Amino acid sequence: MRQKPPKAVLSRVRRLAQMARDLSAGADFSITRLTILKSLCEDPEIRAHFALYLARHTSRRANSGPLSGDEPRNGLITNSVERLGSYVESPSDPEREALREVLRELESVNNEYESIPYGMVRIIRDKIVLIVEHAVRCVLSPYSAPSEAYDLARAYAERYNPRYGTGLIPESAPLVMDIVDFWCDYYSIDRDDL
Repeated sequence: MRQKPPKAVLSRVRRLAQMARDLSAGADFSITRLTILKSLCEDPEIRAHFALYLARHTSRRANSGPLSGDEPRNGLITNSVERLGSYVESPSDPEREALREVLRELESVNNEYESIPYGMVRIIRDKIVLIVEHAVRCVLSPYSAPSEAYDLARAYAERYNPRYGTGLIPESAPLVMDIVDFWCDYYSIDRDDL
């Protein structure tokens, strides 16, 4: 059993849980509300487990969702999550190199860019692959990892509805609750305390 979370962690998890409840009740928020995860994901070990947790949830959804018949895509996602799990559970140089190769494969799926005024924009054709890509990058990028953890959570929970626009909307509630569940499981927090 893990030790009790510090008060600051518990406070942040409570804020995330309240956000999920508010979303369930019809509220909507700016996606930047998830920046709270940057401070929760400062520790590399915790961050790696967080990334793996969301990658596994994403893989399960991909294999049971409307595009579950897309074998090449699902094979890439399943393989990527397995390699990520291997590295997180037992980090080594060969596993790290294998994970870098997986990252290149994931990046190649959404490898289309369009020129716009003031720069280039990446065209995302497969959001599920993007989420797993963020999870792998979160583990492989130690210097930018808290920001990568935020990007991962953003890709995971952000939704669009014409009524609300883009951000954390009522459809995001179960996804934000998945994020809360990770912290509850990691620190053995009783959900009734939230």
